[in-house]
Amino acid sequence: MRLDLFIQKTSNIQLKNQLYRFAVVVIALAVVVNSYYTYRFLNEQRIVVIPPGGLDGKAAVWTNGADEPYLKMMTRYSMGLYLTYNPATVRSQYSELLALYHPASYSDGKNLLYDLAGKVEMSNVVSSFTPSGIEYTKKARNIYEIETKGVRSIYSKGLKLDEKTRTFVLMVIFENGRFYITDIKDSEK
Repeated sequence: MRLDLFIQKTSNIQLKNQLYRFAVVVIALAVVVNSYYTYRFLNEQRIVVIPPGGLDGKAAVWTNGADEPYLKMMTRYSMGLYLTYNPATVRSQYSELLALYHPASYSDGKNLLYDLAGKVEMSNVVSSFTPSGIEYTKKARNIYEIETKGVRSIYSKGLKLDEKTRTFVLMVIFENGRFYITDIKDSEK
């Protein structure tokens, strides 16, 4: 490129500097636009989950939430671990359920679940839960409250001790596309 348009060298240097400044501004704008779209697409990215035999269709998870099929699938899984047990399997099920707990509420969940496991093993009871309805409410950007209604049956030594329709509330938070439990409550207690 020939920039000897002007007689003086300083005028040529000034023109070159203006051209360099323009190139730097264009590159800076391109970096800003690229960063904006990268951040936007990262937050809007969805992962399609097709579990083997778990759903009739597909489920999607994104950074701060999930769609209804995924929420229902994870709720059924969590409630199955929490409410369907026998003395021989209760500790392993609760250990598996603790893997879904949020790190901030892990110690509370551990205390609750292992206390319950001790009571189940001592009293030798069997519990089964059949969900009949799952409803969820989005409380904040990444926090969900999931209500699960169903029939809970409790047996001891082959005799039915209790059978009631119960409602359980599962508090869930999504962080980086991961389903975390923060609390499980019996809404009737």
